[in-house]
Amino acid sequence: LDRVPTRETGMTPYEIMLSESQERMLVVCTPGDEEALAEIYGKWDLNAQRIGTVTDTGRVRAYWHDDEVATLDPAHVAGDDVPVYERDTERPTYLEEARAFDTGDVPDLAPSDAQDTLTTLLGSPNIASKRWVHEQYDTMVRTNTVVGPGASDAAVVRLKDTGKGLAVKTDCNGRYVYLNPRRGAQIAVAEAARNVTCAGGTPVAITNCCNFGTPHDPEVYWTFAEAIGGMGDACRALGTPVTGGNVSLYNEHPEGAIYPTPTIGMLGVVDDIETHPTTAALQNEGDVLVLLTPTGWTHPDSIGGTEYLSTVHDRTTGDAPHLDLDEEVAVQSATRALIRDGIVQHAHDVSDGGLAVCLAESVLHSDGLGADVTLPHTGEHRLDAALFGEAQSRVVLSVRPDDVAALDATLNDHGGVQSHRFGTVTESGLRVTVGGSTVIDAPCDILAQPYETAIPEAVQGPQG
Repeated sequence: LDRVPTRETGMTPYEIMLSESQERMLVVCTPGDEEALAEIYGKWDLNAQRIGTVTDTGRVRAYWHDDEVATLDPAHVAGDDVPVYERDTERPTYLEEARAFDTGDVPDLAPSDAQDTLTTLLGSPNIASKRWVHEQYDTMVRTNTVVGPGASDAAVVRLKDTGKGLAVKTDCNGRYVYLNPRRGAQIAVAEAARNVTCAGGTPVAITNCCNFGTPHDPEVYWTFAEAIGGMGDACRALGTPVTGGNVSLYNEHPEGAIYPTPTIGMLGVVDDIETHPTTAALQNEGDVLVLLTPTGWTHPDSIGGTEYLSTVHDRTTGDAPHLDLDEEVAVQSATRALIRDGIVQHAHDVSDGGLAVCLAESVLHSDGLGADVTLPHTGEHRLDAALFGEAQSRVVLSVRPDDVAALDATLNDHGGVQSHRFGTVTESGLRVTVGGSTVIDAPCDILAQPYETAIPEAVQGPQG
């Protein structure tokens, strides 16, 4: 323990063993490779110090200046003998009232209000541009950043001399977990993976930061247990093991616990760093816009748990959006195949704010391009759900007109996924037609104003 690098002088063995200082990793190497390992770490200005040896005793022994100060059976802290807390659980009473929501309780959106509703959502903190935050920090990672924050569903970082890269994303919607803890946590994992997929990566593993109220409250603990179960469901379906994470409990305010928020950090591998990274920005005027959904997708009327319902109607109610994990796997697999075939020009998943926000974000991220679309849901369906519903497992992408046949051929090899050609990349702005009527016809500056100014003005006040 006296070899362990410390940030303070005078730390005791007890403090060193229990310290939770971050950005540290224990590495085991073959004897004789210590100097090579130290050189690699030194290249990146990192400290590597040999602190111990693997033995055949089956025990962990800690020494301080050659004196043994601790010894334990590791099974007590990382094995079958770890103590398990069995706390009381109780299904929260608020769920009955929250789930009793009927879409009839909220009037459908009038076509004349669609554009104003879109701009309102673009200015909500959960959707608005985070540029004010991320431009205050170095995002280049030693010039290895290939796709930075903003214009992509996930960041992409180059692994030099390998031809590969990493796609990384954090994600969670606390409203979903509040309304349906198990499905909400499933969605957190699924959407983080979908973001990595849309950026050109293959999801491989997650870490997490599980933020909940006091575990001594049976209702909070029931929510916690359900969310962990949902996280496991999604990780098994997507093949993304949990490699680490942390739990933050006792997050309370005078009115109770925060929304349960199991934030997911998703890691993906980009196999070809030159061709696979894909952004959410439109690329070429005349490209065909395509919506990928699961085959037989039938969830056009869901507005429960949406940003629209929360921001416009000040209600967090209903159920979390629809998610079927088998459908999610199919859509992500098809999206990756299309990207690797070189067919996809841009890709962006449908999430907070629904399809209209998804399209607006792609317009805003592009270099002055726009979109003209006719939504596949018309007539008998709710307009607000068609525009702003948040049912999962949907991806909007664009392809060149000459590649439409190749897209169809690729999808024929990926059962369970259907494509809807519903628009074209245009010169500028966003135009949306539903049921033969144009409900949104917004120039880029109308969309950009709330999207780019909402967070700076919330922090600094209105800009002159």
